[in-house]
Order: sequence, then C-alpha cells, then structure tokens
Amino acid sequence: MASLLNSLIDNISIDLGESFLITEMTNGEITGDPGPGDIPPNGNPDIRVGPSGLLLTSRVDQGDKHFVRYELWDACPDAPGFWDEIWTGELHIDSGTIAIAEWNSWSEPKDFAVFDLGEAGLTWPIRVLTKVMSNTEEPDFPEDVFMVQLYRLQLWRAPATEAAR
Repeated sequence: MASLLNSLIDNISIDLGESFLITEMTNGEITGDPGPGDIPPNGNPDIRVGPSGLLLTSRVDQGDKHFVRYELWDACPDAPGFWDEIWTGELHIDSGTIAIAEWNSWSEPKDFAVFDLGEAGLTWPIRVLTKVMSNTEEPDFPEDVFMVQLYRLQLWRAPATEAAR
C-alpha cells in the first residue's frame, strides 16, 4: 500500500476556458517545457502535456479559484473516488521542483509555491485528477454563486527496472 510522503496546496484565479501551467521551476523561473502541449491519447481537452509540464484549461466561470494539491507518494497510490482522471503519464523534472505558472498575464506575475520532489533529474509517473464543486445547498440562489475547480497531482517514484538492478 502506498504512503503519502509530502503534499502542498496552491491556487490560481483564471477565467472559464483560460489555461495555466504546472511545470518545472528553478529559482523562480520556468525551466520546464509544457510544450505547446500535445493532447493526450484519451483526447481530453482539459489538458495538454509537454515533456516537463502541463497546460490545464478551466471548466469554471470568470475569476473562480483553481486549487492544486501536489502529492508525493512512495509508490503508485490508489486513485481517490469521485474525481475525474484527466491524464496519467510521465514528466521529466530536471530541477526536482514544480509550480503553477500563469499562461498569459497582463499584470505582475504572482509568486506561486514551489513543490520540492526531493530529487532532481528524474522522470516521475504522475496522475492528474480534477473535480468541480459548486453551491447546490441553497435552492434560492444560483448554483454558480460559488464554484471552484480542484486538481490533484499524484507523483511517485518510478519502480526500478530489472535492467537498472
């Protein structure tokens, strides 16, 4: 059974249909390659994948928050129930650190929290999940009076191969 080693939560506010990056960061600079990003084989329009970064597209309305929870595991974890799996694959992170980055910004860039994977120069298996939550408890108010999109990035160290032993 896999054990959670470390986690971190950060957030970004973007508009419906806009995108943001989760990519390799080194000393506050984007050093990853989110590509222009390839659409994953499952054809999910919510994500584009580059060699060392992701481009994620919002499903919720104007200015709503998007929360990202990074999780570092000692082995492949079970996927939590009631989450949509967007993509599972690998990212190569030379610096050993990743963070949110703004895709387009007309204002001063925000400093986002950096998640340290603890080791540099590795290719990390990763699972990206999402969930959109809205107000459904007050029938006298619109459901979209409060909406938030959550992301969960589960990363773990790739198992050693027979050839590497």
